[in-house]
Amino acid sequence: MTPRAETTVARTVAAPRGASWLETIAVHAVFALVVVFFLAPFVWLFTAAFDGRAQAYIRLPEQPTVDNFARIFTEHDFARALGNSVLVAGATMLLDVVAVSLAGYSLSRLDLRFKSWITYAVLLLQTMPLSATMVPIYGLAQALGLRNSYLGLILIHAAIELPFLIWLMKGFFDGVPRYLEEAAWLDGRSKLRALIEIVLPVARNGIGVVAGLSFLAAWSEVLMMIILIDKQDLKTVPLAFYEVLRTRGGYTEVQYGLIAAMGVLYAVPVMAIFFATRRMMVRGLIATSRGL
Repeated sequence: MTPRAETTVARTVAAPRGASWLETIAVHAVFALVVVFFLAPFVWLFTAAFDGRAQAYIRLPEQPTVDNFARIFTEHDFARALGNSVLVAGATMLLDVVAVSLAGYSLSRLDLRFKSWITYAVLLLQTMPLSATMVPIYGLAQALGLRNSYLGLILIHAAIELPFLIWLMKGFFDGVPRYLEEAAWLDGRSKLRALIEIVLPVARNGIGVVAGLSFLAAWSEVLMMIILIDKQDLKTVPLAFYEVLRTRGGYTEVQYGLIAAMGVLYAVPVMAIFFATRRMMVRGLIATSRGL
């Protein structure tokens, strides 16, 4: 084949084929359906929260009101539940970031026997269904006096997410060049100080991902709350949802307006954290996907 023919074939192969009008319509229709599917619950949430007679379907409030928000604070002590959720999720996030940073750095830098086996064993722990462990977790919490306490919730929530987050953070530390901390060692810094001053700032995107995932998991977890907490002054928002859902005739007379009002306020802290750390989390997730 002549050089000119090879060039023509290469251009033909490289040139993208223009989409037909039917393909364009199909793609946009599917995209529109996906957007509607994911936005519909949020539309219902915000419309029902300001509707005094909210129903299970989307409808515009005839007379918008904030009575639902007032009732969740006066009748269901939602302020305490929201404060408990912030405390438990925030403390879990801090504990996970510290533990995951140390454990991930150790797996990334230390020369251990059967290191790959240990790494995959840590990830294997994440595959254990949480419902299969709730009985031993309950027994252990009862024996250690961790039931009906903030400490018990924080420790258990942190432990649940540790395996996956350690494996994730190890990948970020693997991407940090070793010569950076070796230069710090030559300057007289200890390994711990080099980790804090050199490695962690470079891996800050990974820390952002770990912090966001840890906070979200503890914020939305409900199973451990149900089996570990009996006191009303320790309940978090998921338990408050459950209590509102089963009042007034069990599950036959659901108070949709109250649930929607709780949902709106429940989503605010998560959205605030996301918008505050969105760049860090997006960069961290992109870096993680590259290593898969």
